[in-house]
Amino acid sequence: MIVLQSIIVFVFFALLVRGFLYRNTPQVGGKFGPIRTTAPPQAAASGFSRIYTRAVTLFVATDASRFPTLKAFLRDGTVQQPVVMRIYRVAGCKAEIEIPDRIADYERIDASQALALLRELPDLRRVRRLHLSDESSFLDPWVRKVRDDEFYHLGHATNFSLIVLYKPDRRLGQLLGTTLLHEWLHLVAFASTIQVWRFKRANAIEPLSPLAFEPLNFGDRNTGVYEAWCDLGEKLLGYDERTARQAALVSPVHAIILWRCVERMLRRTPLPLRSTRFDELMKRADFMRAEVEPKARALRAKQAF
Repeated sequence: MIVLQSIIVFVFFALLVRGFLYRNTPQVGGKFGPIRTTAPPQAAASGFSRIYTRAVTLFVATDASRFPTLKAFLRDGTVQQPVVMRIYRVAGCKAEIEIPDRIADYERIDASQALALLRELPDLRRVRRLHLSDESSFLDPWVRKVRDDEFYHLGHATNFSLIVLYKPDRRLGQLLGTTLLHEWLHLVAFASTIQVWRFKRANAIEPLSPLAFEPLNFGDRNTGVYEAWCDLGEKLLGYDERTARQAALVSPVHAIILWRCVERMLRRTPLPLRSTRFDELMKRADFMRAEVEPKARALRAKQAF
């Protein structure tokens, strides 16, 4: 009991310190304001248990060239932008979809389309907030400065179960689903310390090919591992069967570690929230067991793992 109390006190003070240190810095997905009342109250649409509005302070930036450090840019190069978000609570879980309560200047997906994308995920309950942003990421100007190219975030995930999709235009088609899947895999990685450690350790017997681009590190030493995890997972769980099989056979040890982690979530998701791609992914699971797992075992047998 004393140990538990000590842990609670430590976590409480750690959160206080973090809140103090980051009190004036911009946050991905914005900062929550008060809940707004709507008149008349909007009835929940199909697939949602509640709809309400909330004031949110977003952060935007357009130029980072005059700032010498990331800290200076975040402190002085971003501008607060108040918006009202219409928030849709997904029926049967705590996931919420946040959509600006205004007309967009592009063909933004609506709540039903966002829900359909969430329902494709192996377990949508990993997502607490799906934030649809009409603004580009406030980090884009800094990334473009550092990388010296025209970089734009399509999505962003944080270890607080938040995913942001930036300017989610319905004309992007399957790219939206792929982006959401990639960011969901980040949430899985953040919550799967042991599996990510094993995934990283597997490089000793099965080096992964370099990523198509070098991820920019914002202070997390595991950035490269997380991106490798998501890159492979995006292929294994994506829409293209041929790509999934090729990726699994090229990196069977890594693929099996990741696949087992995701398949457990896929199977344990309650039936009402089960992925709309469940049958498709279960057929892929048969291939993983029949063709990929034996290759992974053979590689492991060559070296203690």
